[in-house]
Parts: sequence; structure tokens; C-alpha cells
Amino acid sequence: MKKLVVISALFVLSACASMHSPYDLHDWCLRMGSTRLTSIGSKAQDPATCGNELEEDLADPTPRILYAPRDVAMSPVIAARGVWVLLGMTRPPF
Repeated sequence: MKKLVVISALFVLSACASMHSPYDLHDWCLRMGSTRLTSIGSKAQDPATCGNELEEDLADPTPRILYAPRDVAMSPVIAARGVWVLLGMTRPPF
């Protein structure tokens, strides 16, 4: 039962990125880093990378909810960035 609750919470919390508009994700990318697996590291907060991702998101007709599995895979990175910002009060380096 505990595992089901943890998995459900992980899915709901991480799928939130899929529920946002491309413009919200662009702002998120600039502040916290990209929500994509291909943009981890020094290029996660690069304005050019964030701009390219915004253009791709605007051109993509796929429903956002179908990207929830990608967000579940990225949830440890997103959580680590959140903890870094909360405790370190600085922008995450990854």
C-alpha cells in the first residue's frame, strides 16, 4: 500500500510539468533548469536551450499529458534542483 501511495504521489507531482503551458515551462527552464532528459548539466539553464525547447513545444501538436512518463523519469532531477534552491538559495548547477 505504501508503494502505491509513493508511486501515485511521484506521478502526480512530476506530471505537473506536463500540465503547464509551453510558456510556463520556458520560465521554469530559465529559473530551475530544463525538464528534459537531454538538457542536464551546464546547458540546463541556458537561454538558447530554453528558447529552442519553447519553439519545439509550440510546434508539437502532441497532447501534453502524453509527456507524463518523461516527467516521471526526470522527477529525481527536478526534486534535487528544488532542494538545492531551497537549501542553497542559489541556482542549481545541474
